[in-house]
Amino acid sequence: MIVLMFLSSMDLIGQPKSRFVMAPDLREAVNRVMMVDTAYLRVSYALNADDLDNPSTYVDWQYLQIGDSVSKYYSKFLNEADSLVSVWLKEHPHADSVPLWLGESGKNADYWTEYQYSELFKTGDMLTVYARMPMYLKRHNCFYVERIPRQQWQLHADTLEIGGYVCQKATCSFRGRSFEAWFAPDISIPEGPWTFGGLPGLILKVYDTDRLYIFECVQIEKGKFPIKKYDDYKEYKPMNKQKVLKLQRKINENYFVVAKLYDYYTNKPKSRFTPYEPLELE
Repeated sequence: MIVLMFLSSMDLIGQPKSRFVMAPDLREAVNRVMMVDTAYLRVSYALNADDLDNPSTYVDWQYLQIGDSVSKYYSKFLNEADSLVSVWLKEHPHADSVPLWLGESGKNADYWTEYQYSELFKTGDMLTVYARMPMYLKRHNCFYVERIPRQQWQLHADTLEIGGYVCQKATCSFRGRSFEAWFAPDISIPEGPWTFGGLPGLILKVYDTDRLYIFECVQIEKGKFPIKKYDDYKEYKPMNKQKVLKLQRKINENYFVVAKLYDYYTNKPKSRFTPYEPLELE
């Protein structure tokens, strides 16, 4: 297996997390999975890292698995925490509850973001997004299916070296934001983090021009990696994409109202509005 580490600069960035939206319970049945493909390449991305040398400063550490027919994008931190809680339950069979988090985590691990708790699958021309909702809103776990979005990239002559690769700049306007990307022509795979792709090379860094969301490659591994679908996806409800995005925004902006939480002392509904800027504005 070949491992390439990418360690680079710090950026001043916003935070795609609300400190009032609690993370969901960890998945307790990670052994009930279906293998849908085997990845030959696994690419790691830091989401909004303060310091790429220190994963504890990431909002999330995310994996892109690329197989012959399926690719998957998901949180490394979350996947490992789910696995550890299954082990913990075997060691504590009579426990009334499970830990909020186990294992390695980034900054503010106890708080939810759709970009950490959603899992994306690309098959053929279709994208399926499984949206895992925060605490008290598990009943809203859902998924939507759409055609893989195609960004209309404009290529530029600018170059930048990232992890030993000479990368070329590309820009686009996509769903209400302007983005800049750096892709490696020497890695001729038209993939990238989240839903980004379609360039003549693997995207190693991409960000919106306001730098609210920055995805940076920190590792590339060649080998054989199982691409898994969890059994509990069967419990996720199909939903219109726009409704999912609208719900996720409401959750970030006023979690207490969406979750219908009441103040313990006054017995009145809680409300605390938090301004929020999602990755997709339309």
